[in-house]
Amino acid sequence: MHRYRLLVLVIALMLAACGERRFSVPHAPTLAWNMAEGPHLPLRLAPDLVIRRVQFGILETSADGEEHFTATPSVPPDDGQVFGWKLELDTTRASLRWQEHLQLPAPPADWGDVASDPDALISRDGKSVIAQGEDLVEDGELSRFYWALASGDPAGDYQLDLAVEGRPVAHFSFKVASPVKEKAILVQNSGPRGPLIAQYVPAATGTGATVWK
Repeated sequence: MHRYRLLVLVIALMLAACGERRFSVPHAPTLAWNMAEGPHLPLRLAPDLVIRRVQFGILETSADGEEHFTATPSVPPDDGQVFGWKLELDTTRASLRWQEHLQLPAPPADWGDVASDPDALISRDGKSVIAQGEDLVEDGELSRFYWALASGDPAGDYQLDLAVEGRPVAHFSFKVASPVKEKAILVQNSGPRGPLIAQYVPAATGTGATVWK
């Protein structure tokens, strides 16, 4: 798609729709969030900033503890599964400001720490959140893997829009195949005469564990 809607984003209306909690928006996008597709790449945002490639995917941890990125349009419905994005870009800037709009098919069971995050704002219907921040550019890449699925998150189609320095640069659509359930952990019981039986028990809740962060 060669064009995306050139609608002015009125900050006052966005804040009214999302709630009354204080939320600073120093770098709000000037274009509409809801693009059918992201802009065509490469995308020059400024003389010293060109977006070459955008990718959405998940982080997986190997047996040796190393994290690996996998680009995918589907996020496994696993409690704790981390997902996010990375950009390949040309810039001399040390850091870049970004803004995300994550939309869920239905409200999660709990937003966790996001509800009190000063850089995140949950909509009144509980189905979306806007987050913002600034991160370092490392080896020509900017990435963010902040979100993680948790028990009670809904199945269905999710949307994630991304802006950098106030300009929309990506629109990601991804699926979660089934509702996320609490992860079970394997416990090996033992007694005075040796191991007894391995059993699955629910992961602990109510221990300060976060839902989305």
